[in-house]
Amino acid sequence: MSSNSDVAASITTNNKKLCAALAAGDAAGAAAMYANGARLMPPNMGIVESADIAGYWQGAIDMGIKDATLTSDTVEVHGNTAIEVGKYVLFGPDQVEVDNGKYLVVWKNEGGTWKLFQDIFNTNVAAA
Repeated sequence: MSSNSDVAASITTNNKKLCAALAAGDAAGAAAMYANGARLMPPNMGIVESADIAGYWQGAIDMGIKDATLTSDTVEVHGNTAIEVGKYVLFGPDQVEVDNGKYLVVWKNEGGTWKLFQDIFNTNVAAA
């Protein structure tokens, strides 16, 4: 059985891999970080089902997202499931911040690898 700190370290590593995929413009690589049957719940749109997650991230990349940072505040482990709450920052060209907010991810241990399963985030930036 993994400890909370071991799981939190795995999640931090996987968050870095997700951000690296976005920085590389690799939507398929970002989508590969998600579990089978995963759902992404971005602001201002409906639920994105697992088959469409790569398309969502490709759209974000096409809109100018060049990098991201994810910072965990808490990780709570319940067997093969973990709940992470944290903060995100999205960057455009030249590392200009274009959005920041908070997220909640339910992670699932799939074959020994922690993968995003239910991913919801929303902005801290006021609507224009």
